[in-house]
Amino acid sequence: MFLVKELYCNKETSLMELYSLFDHASKKGLPAGIALVVNEEEKLIGTITEGDIRRGILEYKSMGLSAHQLMQTNPICFQEGLSISEILEQIPLELEKRNRQSKRYLGKIVIIDKDRRPTRVLDYHQLWEQKTATHRHIVVVGLGYVGLTMALVMADAGFMVTGVELDSNKVSQLHNGSSYIHEVGLEDLLKENIGKNFKPTTEIPESGDVYIISVGTPVVEKANGRKEPIMDYLNDACNKIAKNLKRGNLVILRSTVPIGTCRKYVKEKLEQGSDLLCGIDFHLSFAPERTAEGKALKELRNLPQIIGGFNKDSLEATAAIFRDLTPTIVRVDSLEAAEMAKLINNTFRDYVFAYANQMAKIASQFNINVVDVINAANKGYTRDPVPLPSPGVGGPCLTKDPHIFASVASEFNFDDSLFVRGREINESMHLHVVSQILSELKRIGKEASKVSVLICGLAFKGNPETGDVRNSTAIDIAALLKPHVREIRGYDPVAIKSEIEEYGITPVQITEGFQNSDVVMFLNNHKSFEKINVFEMTRSLNNKPIIYDGWNLFRKEEILSTKPCTYIGLSFSESSIV
Repeated sequence: MFLVKELYCNKETSLMELYSLFDHASKKGLPAGIALVVNEEEKLIGTITEGDIRRGILEYKSMGLSAHQLMQTNPICFQEGLSISEILEQIPLELEKRNRQSKRYLGKIVIIDKDRRPTRVLDYHQLWEQKTATHRHIVVVGLGYVGLTMALVMADAGFMVTGVELDSNKVSQLHNGSSYIHEVGLEDLLKENIGKNFKPTTEIPESGDVYIISVGTPVVEKANGRKEPIMDYLNDACNKIAKNLKRGNLVILRSTVPIGTCRKYVKEKLEQGSDLLCGIDFHLSFAPERTAEGKALKELRNLPQIIGGFNKDSLEATAAIFRDLTPTIVRVDSLEAAEMAKLINNTFRDYVFAYANQMAKIASQFNINVVDVINAANKGYTRDPVPLPSPGVGGPCLTKDPHIFASVASEFNFDDSLFVRGREINESMHLHVVSQILSELKRIGKEASKVSVLICGLAFKGNPETGDVRNSTAIDIAALLKPHVREIRGYDPVAIKSEIEEYGITPVQITEGFQNSDVVMFLNNHKSFEKINVFEMTRSLNNKPIIYDGWNLFRKEEILSTKPCTYIGLSFSESSIV
């Protein structure tokens, strides 16, 4: 909530000072175009809008005006404690008192306390949109990671939410207050809202007012060798929603899709299945999900929400929903602009990570610690900091979105290598890591087929923590290494053991895993790894062990001094084995 005092002025405030106040409010995202004139006791005595200033300049034919010459001494204001509906009901009476017949000229509404001190400034248009926002029935279609976190945060904000998930086992689990997704605080939110504001089901209800589509759009390799998104889940969701779509409904697409999907695909599916017209009978918008796994609940409430609408009514109807979740709404000009914004964020991240990873591979040819070099390059150099490299870039988003952007580029015969090459470099890190391990085993005289490998950190990222092993770098590295070694065991502080076993990796506790291992590899950066006693760890490994530190977690000097061993980073290795 902004400080209403930032809009204060007094009767003697000059015209130039008022313009500065308006400019300050606009830059800070405060209610723009209004100043609150208060007395010494901070009680409201008038308001000034940009329209008042224009009228004052025309009347007085001067720029040397003060607030008392410009202000409206009888502004529309309401006492704190009134509901939105009560305020809207009283507005016609207030307009009549002032001989104003039309709400068309009503801009800002001031809320005051019992002593007439301002507490809030509301926008009339937003107030009207918000009238029914929290009373609407929200239907979230697709309760994967994106959909479930969204549904529960909305339920917690006061919306009535139905979550639709085709997997009946997952629906039963949610009814029992148990989440199948690891996210700090998510299960507590579920238990608080299940049976109250949140109802999971396998069927789309007929009573929905707002439909939020958050189904997956995975990429698959086509016959031409390109990876392109499949729309099967989106197609199914659109068809089912269309059967229940009513006049006045709002459909919000949140899934990551190629640019143009909302207008060319979703709109047509909804219109064909409902016999309703988009923009006339129902609203359509794109509001991309941009949260990071591990801190989604916080980011849903704090990250700016980008919204693009089919038309202005669609955009504002969507803004009225998200306004109750996040303090910042970013309106863009079209559905396509919002779709592109989503792809830009993740594709850019993947590409700059590819740059860092390519630097790591080059540095490895000179046995240079690339992390030290990048830190040196960044130190005191504030322009364009280079990110640190990693064993690869995984996860369900960054591994997919560059291919979606590439499919858009190729549609117009543009060069898509910018997106594809970045992805190839990041995926090539998997083989780079495996080659480092196999080369060192050969150098120290250990037969790879007889060694035991422990991989620590199997989720696609460790900080912020997640249990998601989809598109995990560690899983891909394990698959490449598995044919060469005797066994691969795995430890992850969060990931579910049954999901680890699906990839042919034996889950173990970390201390158990150290024992009788020849190689231990740290492939994500979970914060618990920083607490490991590296001396005890190294001593418990087999003779001449290899410690692979893919995230620069440890001091190599401590490891190398413990017993004859090899420490390997992404771009260098050092050994105390004679």
